[in-house]
Parts: sequence; C-alpha cells; structure tokens
Amino acid sequence: MKPFEAVMHYNIAIPSVLIGLAGIALAWFIYKKPSDMPHRIANRLGMAYKAAFHKFYIDEVYMFVTHRILFNLVSRPIAWFDRHVIDATMDGIGNVVMYASRKIKGFQSGYIQQYVAVSIGAALFLLLFVLYLIQNN
Repeated sequence: MKPFEAVMHYNIAIPSVLIGLAGIALAWFIYKKPSDMPHRIANRLGMAYKAAFHKFYIDEVYMFVTHRILFNLVSRPIAWFDRHVIDATMDGIGNVVMYASRKIKGFQSGYIQQYVAVSIGAALFLLLFVLYLIQNN
C-alpha cells in the first residue's frame, strides 16, 4: 500500500544513452551509402566479429539446453507418465462410473414402492451390520 518510488541513477543512465547514441551514429556513418567498409571491418575483427554476428552462440546453447537436455530428459518422461498413468487412471475411473451407472440405472424407475423397498432393505442391512460389529467386539 505504498506509492511506487523510482530513483534515477544518472551515473548509469547518461553513459548508457551516450554509448547507444554513439553506436547509432557509427552504424549510420558505416552504412549510409553502399561501400566495402563493413566487409573490411568484419575481416579485421575476425573471430570477434563472427561471435558477435552469431550473438555469441547464446541461441545455440539455449536450444541445446532446452531441446536436448530439458525436453528429452525431463519433459518427455513426464509426458509419457501423464499419458500412460494419469490419463489411464482418469479413463479407468470414468469407465468404472459408466459401468456402475449402467448397472444401477434400473433403480431409478419412478415407482415410489420400489424406492421404499430399497430404502428399507438398505436400513435393515445397515442395522444387521452394526449389530454384527457390536456382537463381535
């Protein structure tokens, strides 16, 4: 519940902006008209230019770590477990419910006499079960 406070660090902001503007000015100077200057600079810098051109191979390292390591060693086994264990369990529960509902759907007939008979039968069963438990303890 406090107001947002932002602090400007000019000793960081000013040099950063000046370096960015210098890079823009240098790029404009080099590329303002077609010439072979960019190729000469690239040849002089050699491996440093190649590494910078390929963004220091960060994308390649990222793809290796995510696809080869995380996807193959972590995500693929988790996906298998999800498909074969979790989904199979949920499908099994659904099949049991469907089977049970097919078996008991006749109980819901709309006849009150049948409902009363089932209720009394269930109450008698519970009473006998409780008496059995009391006698055996």
